[in-house]
Amino acid sequence: MKILMVLSQVEVTGAEVYAATISDRLIERGHEVVIVSDTITVPTKAKYYPLPFNRRGAFLRIRNTIKLIKIIRRNHIMVLHAHSRIASKLGYIAARICGIPMIYTAHGHHHVHLSKKLFPAYGDYTLAICENVKEQIANDLGWNRNKIEILRNGVDGKVFIPVQPPVQGARAVVSIIGRLSGPKGDTAFRVLEEICTKNPISPSIDIHVVGGSTIPERFSVFKHAAALSGFSGNVKDQIAGSSVVIGSGRVAMESLMMGKPTIAFGEAGYVGLVTEHNLQEALESNFGDIDPHGSLDTGRLGEDISKGMAMKQVPEDLRQRIVSVFDLDKVTSRVEYLYQNYYSRKKYEVPVLLYHRIITDKSQAGIHGTYITLNRLEAHFRYLKKHGYTPITFSQLSLINRFDSSKKYIILTFDDGYLDNYTLLMPLLEKYGFKAVIYLVTGKAENSWDLKDEGRTFPLLTREQIIDMSRRGVEFGAHTVNHVDLSRVGVPEAWKEITESKKHLQTLLGAEVISFAYPYGSLNDVIKELVVKAGFRYGIGTVNGPLAMQEDLFNIRRIVIHPDTDVFRFARKVNGHYNYRKQKGFVYNPGKEQQVSLFPGYTEAAA
Repeated sequence: MKILMVLSQVEVTGAEVYAATISDRLIERGHEVVIVSDTITVPTKAKYYPLPFNRRGAFLRIRNTIKLIKIIRRNHIMVLHAHSRIASKLGYIAARICGIPMIYTAHGHHHVHLSKKLFPAYGDYTLAICENVKEQIANDLGWNRNKIEILRNGVDGKVFIPVQPPVQGARAVVSIIGRLSGPKGDTAFRVLEEICTKNPISPSIDIHVVGGSTIPERFSVFKHAAALSGFSGNVKDQIAGSSVVIGSGRVAMESLMMGKPTIAFGEAGYVGLVTEHNLQEALESNFGDIDPHGSLDTGRLGEDISKGMAMKQVPEDLRQRIVSVFDLDKVTSRVEYLYQNYYSRKKYEVPVLLYHRIITDKSQAGIHGTYITLNRLEAHFRYLKKHGYTPITFSQLSLINRFDSSKKYIILTFDDGYLDNYTLLMPLLEKYGFKAVIYLVTGKAENSWDLKDEGRTFPLLTREQIIDMSRRGVEFGAHTVNHVDLSRVGVPEAWKEITESKKHLQTLLGAEVISFAYPYGSLNDVIKELVVKAGFRYGIGTVNGPLAMQEDLFNIRRIVIHPDTDVFRFARKVNGHYNYRKQKGFVYNPGKEQQVSLFPGYTEAAA
């Protein structure tokens, strides 16, 4: 996907590090990321455009919005992710004009203004970095709680690893790390005032202050007692050389991951030396940065520094919990999921079509309606070709790139593996240069499961035909051995039906079989677990799966093509919005799947 990160800051901030870190991990996963901000102070692989968001004035904001729109269109941006208040306002307008979804990450306290209530500009969904941020924007600004989720900072636990405590005899170091401007600067000033002037700590302890790009003049009063330095771009080394770290937000996370005793003191409150006992308080306030009831009293600071010195290293179980809570891959995966979810809702989801038999004579129709005439199927194919669709298979599917705006991907599936798939479908696929996926019932020569209702059967593909079609580009998936309703048999029988069908196909084709289609579209959590355990990458359902594909890769929803699906109805079904319009208000509940009717008047359609 093509993603735009929008920020506004003139010096290093936690939001900037968050955006740059997530951007680089997304790029590693195959996405394209662009960052727009006043400045960029940390290294990143993302493309960067400078835009002076912090310069105020109506004319400048209009100009910045126009530039933002141009950047979105020039880079074919699919999702905008804003990381600051002013960036979210301009980003909201640009995203609406360009018709793309916007995600907003709330990194801190939001000042309450009437304009923020009337024009919230939080986009389609809001991520709050901690509990207190969520409560503040929900309570004070009235934002919809159902569209706010707590998603903490992502920190790479493979980068911020434990370091050995200072060697015996080395001078102890207390490091105060964070911006020296604004409210954070006020906090740093209070810390220095406490430990340098009011209650000086032992002169055997060195005090290091690592601040922003410049050191404000007011801090010069502490030069006699502390070493003051601007942001060097490598906070990790400063943390590594510390005995105790004082900081908030991301600094506290990174310090704890490195095993350093850490005193959480942010712009909104003093949490103290982080232990198991106060960790939840620290998490809820982002280590002191957001706390409506926080105290800025520094009276415990000296005592906590002494306790930190005695601790030497953070207990491993506490460190592991921090690593888990702020796991970068988990955070990135959640963000990636939300991008896909909201883009598919607003723009396009790959249609997965469900066909069965193909007939040339109405006498072959049968009573179930699981067929399409050859003429109508070719009319569907002509429509797809004319309108630039690209049929792909599940082995070609890339979840993150399935929204490629230069292509309109679609997946054509045919269930059961009827003989007509070889005699009628195969020539049509080759005529139009299309791909398809056929789900085979491996233990039958005909559809005997329909004999009771139909009074007759229809032949399935032979071994030789399957091999030939595979060589000619058709992908095959498993559909059990005997076309049984897996939810109505015991687990041992279901497991055998699933695994034996896969084994048979892989032996026959000499290739991995990656997808499985549930007969009758009937499944539950146990059946899905068996399909996962059997080594499939995708489980293909019918009409009861989630609307967005990535929500459940083992219940992928399909769009049923009925015998009476003419070109006009077909065009509506393949436009990428069909499921969202048809199922407006639908909420997917994994595990609540049940057998559904694919065709009116028939309760066990041969899906």
